[in-house]
Amino acid sequence: MLTLSSTYDFFTMKNILLVVLFLCSPILLAQSITIDEAKASITFNFEDDDVEGTLSGFEFFGSVDLNNLEGSSFSGSVATETIDTHNWLRNRHLRRKYFNAKDFPKLTFNSTRVSGTANNFTVIGALSIKGTKKEVSWNFRQKENMLVGTTTINTQDFDIAIHKKYEENNATIQITLPFQ
Repeated sequence: MLTLSSTYDFFTMKNILLVVLFLCSPILLAQSITIDEAKASITFNFEDDDVEGTLSGFEFFGSVDLNNLEGSSFSGSVATETIDTHNWLRNRHLRRKYFNAKDFPKLTFNSTRVSGTANNFTVIGALSIKGTKKEVSWNFRQKENMLVGTTTINTQDFDIAIHKKYEENNATIQITLPFQ
């Protein structure tokens, strides 16, 4: 037999459960992802010379929620000493003369703004190379379980003048971030 007290207790428990579910729903719906640093790749192409290369030693310090990109952050670094163009002499020259890896062992990026949709978004932030920080805009798209970002910089903006003419120092950078 149901009493008034047991009916009241049932509805009170039901309301408490609904409130808990309501408060937890953003957590349940969130699509926070974990970047797999070990599988991440960074490639670059010095456009005027058509010299391609890679960087490794990537570390990711951000947090990404594909359902709340505005609340996400993209921060990370890569070891300057890992520049690899498949030519050991050029690598040595880039690392020592142009990037000064001894005094500036890391290239870093810290986002200031993220906007767009989970499949296509923009990350704006400060790229630091050789102690020089410049605002850079990355265009990201989602491909299966990877985020692929692309940007173009002019290396002269970072005190890396491989060529005398400013327009001959453009480099396209692509970062691939596998995630779980």
